Amino acid sequence: MRPIERDLLRFKEIVRGEVRKRVREFLTREELFGQMEGRLVSIPLPQLELPKIVYGEPWGEGLGLGGAGSEGLGPGGHVPVAELELEEFLDLVGEALRLPRLRPKGEGEVTEEAFRHTTIARKGPRGLRHVRRTLKESLKRSLLTGEYRPEDPLLVPEREDLRYKAPRSRPRPHAQAVVLFALDVSGSMREEELRLVKTLSFWITLWIRRHFPRLERRYLLHDAEAWEVSEEEFFRAREGGGTRLSSALLLAEEILKGYPEAFYNRYLYHFSDGENWQGDTPLALEALRRLLPGLALYGYAQVQGPYGQGRFLEEVQEELGRQEGLATAEVRGKEDLPLALRRLLGG
Repeated sequence: MRPIERDLLRFKEIVRGEVRKRVREFLTREELFGQMEGRLVSIPLPQLELPKIVYGEPWGEGLGLGGAGSEGLGPGGHVPVAELELEEFLDLVGEALRLPRLRPKGEGEVTEEAFRHTTIARKGPRGLRHVRRTLKESLKRSLLTGEYRPEDPLLVPEREDLRYKAPRSRPRPHAQAVVLFALDVSGSMREEELRLVKTLSFWITLWIRRHFPRLERRYLLHDAEAWEVSEEEFFRAREGGGTRLSSALLLAEEILKGYPEAFYNRYLYHFSDGENWQGDTPLALEALRRLLPGLALYGYAQVQGPYGQGRFLEEVQEELGRQEGLATAEVRGKEDLPLALRRLLGG
């Protein structure tokens, strides 16, 4: 191994160690800065993008990098960048936070035709020529015709000797999942509370997608009524209006009809401050009773605003606390995010 390769491996191991030590900061910041062996480390976390580890020199009292030619920069003053594979990064996060491994509920699979080159054919492209089988056929022909000479074992394949790798179709099951996020955007949900639950949504999506690459995502907003939005609109949502929690659950129930339980692992996450219109809670709990048996997991996270929070979390726990597939969490601030994430994933 060349010295530069050893240095790169050592650097990546340092990066992994930093991720393990400071993983809780990833849940509360859009970009993580820190010192590592006297150098600045910047880990940007744009939405659903691959984290990059930028290694450079601190400059002055701020968090900038040194100018061109500074020590630690690459040729021409460029900052060296090492990338972690997203799967590796998520595994480190999951290890540090003790996140549960998600397993398919029931079948939740579709079968696709997978093609592997495990058979041999007499015709095919040159790039798929099977040299060993071709020479074997040439040897067999030479022995049968008496052309083979042990003292001069030269084999010259002819057209009928040529053999090629050929594909064989095999059914391959794929676990697939759908996740619905329902967000309360009523007037009692401030920007700070919305930011907390959007952060949870981001990390929940990454972790589910780690286990189910075939993942569909649907996003709902609600106040007194519920409506479906795009992912971009969901993460830019602002507060306003009254609250009727059942509206989101009823809309989710309708959407999930398009995702049969036999073929999908179905996840539903609901975020609110627990405030609800009088008389609506029984409707919401009844909708949950219908939904829970067909879900891999229903996660409800309740945030606490400046004036406290509602009672929906307590009522869910009292009425449905023993139901399988129910996960709840209370979020008072950023410090609660790691534990809330683990609980909402069923840990």
